[in-house]
Amino acid sequence: MDGSPSSWTIDWTLLAAFTWFAWIGSITPGPNCALALATGANFGLANVRGHLIGVLIGFSTMLAAASLGAQALFAQVPLAAVVLKWFGITYLVWMGISLARARGLADRHAARPPRIHESALLQLANGKAWMLLTATVGAYQGLASPAWLEASLLIAVFAVCCALALVIWAWVGAALRGWLSDGTRLAWFNGLLGASLIATAGWMVLQ
Repeated sequence: MDGSPSSWTIDWTLLAAFTWFAWIGSITPGPNCALALATGANFGLANVRGHLIGVLIGFSTMLAAASLGAQALFAQVPLAAVVLKWFGITYLVWMGISLARARGLADRHAARPPRIHESALLQLANGKAWMLLTATVGAYQGLASPAWLEASLLIAVFAVCCALALVIWAWVGAALRGWLSDGTRLAWFNGLLGASLIATAGWMVLQ
């Protein structure tokens, strides 16, 4: 292999299978989707931008690092994994409680949209993200050659799928803003979403 474009190879069948896997993994419910839904409903579609950018930065970095052996590093330094895990648990509990307390649309005294760095760091403690990452690295090796091309394709496909999924979830939340203008409905909606985030944090404790 001389590294020129003529030597690059892509398994298009495997790429198609991976694209479907990435889409299903992105659109199915999880902490990122719940936060996008809540942000769209409480603060409007435009305010999901920080969460979306943070998720893309966090997960793309994890996927790139996986190719460089970051999982082995965490195995050798378990304290790092523990710290990241408890950051994510604490953050989800805090967001869940804040969301459950919100009683008015865009009530920033009780809740606020996730910030870029918070959503990026959350990926390191997100059990769903790690499962997707492990499945990707394990099942889709050999998708392309050279290695940098494979990594680029994996990251690009996941970035597009993840961004589209989060926009859809946030759009659903934003579409409900009129219906949620009723205080009782909003209280129930935020209470259920807050409880789901806290339940996710509890699941992470047991992992």
